[in-house]
Amino acid sequence: MKNWGISRRILSLAITPTLLACLLLGFVFINNHIEDSEESLISRGKTIATHLALASEYGIITLDNSTLQEMAQAARDNDKELLAVAIYDQNNRILTSVGAAEFLSTMSINSPHDLTKIGAQTSLMRYARMEKHDNGMLFHAPILSKFPEDHESWRTNVKNNTEILGYVSVLMSKDFSLLSRYSTIFTTVLISLLGLLIGGYLARRMSSSVTEPIVSMAKGVDKIKDGRLDTRISSNASAELKTLQDGINLMAETMEHNQEEMQQAVDQATEDLRETLETLEVNNLELDIARRQAVEASRIKTEFLANMSHEIRTPMNGVIGFTDLLLKTELNNKQKDFLFDIKRSASGLLSIIDDILDYSKIEAGKMSFERYPFDLRECVDDVFKILGPNASKKGIELVSLIYSDVPKALLGDPIRIKQIITNLLNNAVKFTKSGSVELYAEVESEGKKGLKLKIEVKDSGIGLTREQQNNLFKAFSQADSSTTREFGGTGLGLVISKSLVEKMGGNIGVNSTEGEGSTFWFTLQCERAESLPEDGITGEFLAAKSVLVFDPHPATRLSLTQMLEDWQMQVRSFEKIDDLMTEVDLYTQSGKNVDLIIIGGQRFRRRMQRIEHICEIVNSQLKCPVITFTTSSDVDFLEHLSSLGVSRAMEKPITYRALYNSLIELLHSSKPRKAETFTAPSPAPQDVSKLKNSYVLAVDDNPANLRLVATLLQDLNIKVDTAESGMQAVSLSKDKVYDAILMDIQMPEMNGLEATRTIRANATNQATPIIALTAHAMANEREILLDSGMDDYMTKPVSEQDLVNVLLKWTQADVTLNTNNQEHKSEPLDKEKTLDWELSLKLANNKEDLAKDMLKMMVDSNHETGRVIHAAYQAQNFDELLQQIHKLHGASCYVGTPRLKSLSSQYETKLKKQQYNLLDDLHSELLQELKAINDVAKPYIENIANSES
Repeated sequence: MKNWGISRRILSLAITPTLLACLLLGFVFINNHIEDSEESLISRGKTIATHLALASEYGIITLDNSTLQEMAQAARDNDKELLAVAIYDQNNRILTSVGAAEFLSTMSINSPHDLTKIGAQTSLMRYARMEKHDNGMLFHAPILSKFPEDHESWRTNVKNNTEILGYVSVLMSKDFSLLSRYSTIFTTVLISLLGLLIGGYLARRMSSSVTEPIVSMAKGVDKIKDGRLDTRISSNASAELKTLQDGINLMAETMEHNQEEMQQAVDQATEDLRETLETLEVNNLELDIARRQAVEASRIKTEFLANMSHEIRTPMNGVIGFTDLLLKTELNNKQKDFLFDIKRSASGLLSIIDDILDYSKIEAGKMSFERYPFDLRECVDDVFKILGPNASKKGIELVSLIYSDVPKALLGDPIRIKQIITNLLNNAVKFTKSGSVELYAEVESEGKKGLKLKIEVKDSGIGLTREQQNNLFKAFSQADSSTTREFGGTGLGLVISKSLVEKMGGNIGVNSTEGEGSTFWFTLQCERAESLPEDGITGEFLAAKSVLVFDPHPATRLSLTQMLEDWQMQVRSFEKIDDLMTEVDLYTQSGKNVDLIIIGGQRFRRRMQRIEHICEIVNSQLKCPVITFTTSSDVDFLEHLSSLGVSRAMEKPITYRALYNSLIELLHSSKPRKAETFTAPSPAPQDVSKLKNSYVLAVDDNPANLRLVATLLQDLNIKVDTAESGMQAVSLSKDKVYDAILMDIQMPEMNGLEATRTIRANATNQATPIIALTAHAMANEREILLDSGMDDYMTKPVSEQDLVNVLLKWTQADVTLNTNNQEHKSEPLDKEKTLDWELSLKLANNKEDLAKDMLKMMVDSNHETGRVIHAAYQAQNFDELLQQIHKLHGASCYVGTPRLKSLSSQYETKLKKQQYNLLDDLHSELLQELKAINDVAKPYIENIANSES
């Protein structure tokens, strides 16, 4: 209806009421006619039946059937709707009948006496009984012997059923009523149609008087629209339409006048536009030049970042490298602190550079992702090892809770996941002055495409306002400028984390209240991996062992409980240490055994007496190990805990693998322990001696870096030639055959790529492996270098271990070491001497004074060395332990202490192989050997004192 025109609408408005009126009146008229026809038929049927019954009384009494026949025939002849008439006696026998036999056979009733009962009930005796018949309506009226004078006396008489003489049945047809009904309907419809035709005609005339002027106006407007402004409209319009027509004509006249003026203005504007277009063409050329300059600037920026990385990493390589070399020498504690500060600052600077380069890679769309099996627990442990010391220094509780629904084997990029977790945890520790930093990991959902992992980092730090939260994930920004000044940082960590999370199909966000801490969360799309490489962690040995756990911090207590239950251990945890003491007393009194007691806390300032009491009971009666976890990193404090009877005093945070290794060492009773039972197969150690007498060319334009690489190679007994430029390297390679060439990339005159191509063109070193030494860290760097003819790639700063790995790989040395044969060939440990004075003299070039001075220096430092090594071992700080053992091993090489040298060598080997479960006996032997050296060296040291006096 919305699209109907005026004509159709007028027709609708005119015809619809007429149609509705006709339908309503026709319905009323037809319905009344039908009702009247039915009432007339019933009335006539009852009347005929009643009159025949009255008239038949005498004929029945006198048995005058002819009279009855005449009456019935007369009744039928006088009414064409009367189909049949039958008169019955009281025994239901036909006395006379008129009509077809097929009607007469269905007109009788079963009990004629019932007609008198009906008369009695209705108080009107002569009212016939009516019923429907297949051919019409059937009426029955009783024939009585006499009629009383009043109604009441009749009612008394009709109670006796024997007074009935018979009855009359009359069959009335409906055909004539139906014919009359159809005639009425036809007449009604005909009248309605006539009314509709008249109404439609009038509506059509009315609509034409409206639509024709409108159509004429529309055609005129179309002509005006097409530009024929001289058009004028002429029609038979009247009233409002006439006003509209005059208005359109006036508008056309005005438009014609305005067009002439506008044409003049257009001509002027066209001239102006032509001048403007010429100006725009010039601007477009300038914009195109600017766009090209912007693209070039973006390329230059990327190149600048790569060059910046090279320029910063190159001196950092020297700083970190020579710092590592200095740390291997004999230094006092103050010098060590200075060197550690230098190394820490240099590493921090490299971390900032890595953030900037990662951001640049993300902006350039060159960030790549790996996909291989990993364990989220191992990723969290690695991050905790890095951030744990800083958290412990601030007294912050660093806790991880990875729920059991998180699979151990996941498919993804663990390096990038660790980067995200590190950024979030590092921020949490940085902005938290006291309290705790908690990490939670769970499976949020799982479907056919994989599972959705959710990781939350919750802290009790300074919190964030809503405005600060809106600025969090923007580059080079922190919550506000004051936090940047107070806490430092580039402001790129969260931006990089957000980009990494989104590229891995997840989301990242924060919930925070100012002054109440923050909760950073992110989700990742991962898949279940079929399996992981064997990591040596199995719960078979720990299963069913009982543990009592106390830690005042709820999250730490829950994390400990979850780890222990993951290994099927029976755990009881306590919120208060007094409850733990009560439980220990109950175990003692009842004679029950417990396999392990774990006591956690921060610095145990208020619980020292309780811990001492528990250790006394445990050591005297329960005979089970006690492990403590504390945020304190003070060596003296950890030693004090050991002196109280604590089996192992460890520094928080608690990591999955460190806890497992400690439990295995403390609970396993069989000695010696087999490595294959508790640790994963480790790769064979690298035989550095295979590199002895190798010939290597080192090329670098930076003197410090060149000297560092040369020193590292010489320490490996490798013959080294150095070149300060690409051209010098090409010159040296023409006459000498090298086992490997270490080539810097960015050098003046001839860079590393050109030098490599030139060296390859010469047959002398055509097959020599060339390894790139570069500080570049862009995404496509490796591909470019390998395509240019280089064999491998090393990123500065370069470590000694990296050099060993690469050289062993490309010089095709046999890196397999048969440890069993070596142990068989070497002299048994128990036959080696604690102090071999002849060996000491030999190492001192037969200078007795020098040998005694070096022995005295070792004896003087042994107590402090043993204390630091034992503290690191108790805290399970294997990185610090490896550093101290390596230093001790190096010192033993310059003094005739073969047994100490052998023990420290084995200790260092097991640390590098991560065979932490096999250190218990070796650790005790090493500490005993340090004391034995002090005892054996007394005579020699006394001789030094006597000679000085």
